[in-house]
Amino acid sequence: MPPALVILLAVGWLERVYLQPQPVAEPPQIDTVVKMAMVTRTVEDAVTIEADPQPFTGEFASEAELMGASLSSLAKVRDDTVFRSGDDEAWFGIWQTLRSSDMPAFRKAGVREVSFAELFGQPRSFRGRLVRFSGTLHRLQKVEAPANQYDITGYWQAWMQPDDGPASPIVVYFLQLPPGLPHGMKINEPVEVIGYFFKRWAYEATDAIRTAPLVMALEPIWKPLKPAPPGGTSIGGYALVTMGLLVAITLLGIRYANGTARVRSTPSAVDLSATLSNIELFSPGEALRQLTALEKETDAKAAHTHLNERPPT
Repeated sequence: MPPALVILLAVGWLERVYLQPQPVAEPPQIDTVVKMAMVTRTVEDAVTIEADPQPFTGEFASEAELMGASLSSLAKVRDDTVFRSGDDEAWFGIWQTLRSSDMPAFRKAGVREVSFAELFGQPRSFRGRLVRFSGTLHRLQKVEAPANQYDITGYWQAWMQPDDGPASPIVVYFLQLPPGLPHGMKINEPVEVIGYFFKRWAYEATDAIRTAPLVMALEPIWKPLKPAPPGGTSIGGYALVTMGLLVAITLLGIRYANGTARVRSTPSAVDLSATLSNIELFSPGEALRQLTALEKETDAKAAHTHLNERPPT
């Protein structure tokens, strides 16, 4: 037992030192709080007029066929805002593009993999373009679509923690879900997303108005977690199993040895019938008669011996 304990402790130390994964440094946090001050209206019925959108130029003009919506509609989208009426044309244009496509085509396309920092820091550069990233869904719920002429009644809103990002979400809207994917306000499902980046969207958090990248996709590529095998497969697990077997074998050996010694030290059972088989049993009357005859025989022998021993006269 003591050597086995020493071996077990040594194996556990080796596993902790050499086989444990090295801690991964957490990515730097990104401040997502909206810095713009709220507009104070001096006139109650004043109307805010937005500046004319700036058209896409350069590389975007040459890649217009790869965009999720027309360049003119994408130019009307504004970052760091909630949904606006000016977003509708690009919003439903991307949904039309997604609905006319399928997931095998998206998977085969050479889509660039992006990070949270890229989407958050360069929303105009990625607007309307296909992006790819992985993460974990923590909230997934069905929401209704506003009235539209494209027969889109609703979609699934997901809040996703990116694998390589800070503790800030990416908001993804899915047109449909794969069979069996759980949904609700508290889930933990790893997925991969291939979709069109829409804008840096403003939402009301518990502490402030924050922004998050918003992506539109046909459906998530679900990667369900496989159940862990019972008992584990680490060296420590094997060592514990081996230790348990050694203890069990030792206890069984001790028990067997004690049982054998006990059997050997116990006297053999006596067969009473065999012991009494050569003994004649008599009734009490017969025993008294035999005892009287034995006494008479003894007295006669004694008298005879006495006569023989008297000297002659």
